[in-house]
Amino acid sequence: MRYAKLSLMLGLLVVSAVAGEAALQDKPAVAHALAPTAVFKTTETITIDGKLDESAWKQATPVRVDYVYGKTGELSTEPRMIAKYLWDEHYLYIGYETFDKNLVAIGNGDKQGPPGKQRDGCEIWVEGKPVDVVEFFISMGDESFFWEIHQNAANQFNDIWCSIIPKDHPAYDSTMSSYGIHFGIQEYLQDEGPYTVATGVYLKPKADGKPSTVNDDSDVDTGYTGEIRIPWAALGAPRSRQTWVTSPDNPKQRLHGPWKMEGQGMPLLAVFQNGDLKDRYHHSSPTFKGGWFHLGAAEYPRYVLRRSPAP
Repeated sequence: MRYAKLSLMLGLLVVSAVAGEAALQDKPAVAHALAPTAVFKTTETITIDGKLDESAWKQATPVRVDYVYGKTGELSTEPRMIAKYLWDEHYLYIGYETFDKNLVAIGNGDKQGPPGKQRDGCEIWVEGKPVDVVEFFISMGDESFFWEIHQNAANQFNDIWCSIIPKDHPAYDSTMSSYGIHFGIQEYLQDEGPYTVATGVYLKPKADGKPSTVNDDSDVDTGYTGEIRIPWAALGAPRSRQTWVTSPDNPKQRLHGPWKMEGQGMPLLAVFQNGDLKDRYHHSSPTFKGGWFHLGAAEYPRYVLRRSPAP
């Protein structure tokens, strides 16, 4: 029975992938209320330490992650989070800043990732605990398949491959689905040869000049900044954008070359969860109406990868 259900899910994935093939090219899957925002290419080396101190970050377009969950188009009265995005031939870069006054980060005890480089996981909800976490929902254009990633102030990190199941499909009411979502928790973002997943956080200084503290409610924090680097192959970029080069040591061996990503469209939603707030969820979509973030991909902000503007 278990294998029958797995076969059913695999069949669904194949059908959906074929149907969404066109959407994986240079434009979003559907028309959106807002025009895509440009994400600019960087030629600068980005050190993943969480500090956002490279000049490329200072020039990147800031994205407000201040829309109150369940209140369409309503912004918070205070800043909650700012996100920024960059890209180059090998990576998508995510940077962000939070303004949390009481940092709470709880690990879940799980480890995930490549052998020898496994990452510590984080809790995104604990009963009775004011958990804080940053979330990103990243698609290469298809609203049925995307990555959901989490990071907290302790640099603990989750990655989940999400598949949306149509209500009229038998798998919707199967044990492979929760509310029409298949959570591929066994999947993880993989390295692409020398191009690796990396994460980092930096605790912002408090009023006394000392770093903000994690899991200490006796002081007033100011938040933290974070960085995430993900190879294009790990995200599921279209194969048509991949290039190959010949190994200098072996003419018969092909190696991963740069990805030609300019013009690629990307729905991408940023979410900030602050457990101390009555409205604990804030996000970056001015049109999201509520419910599961996974089921609202049509309302994710749209981005398009462009070369850097002239200085």
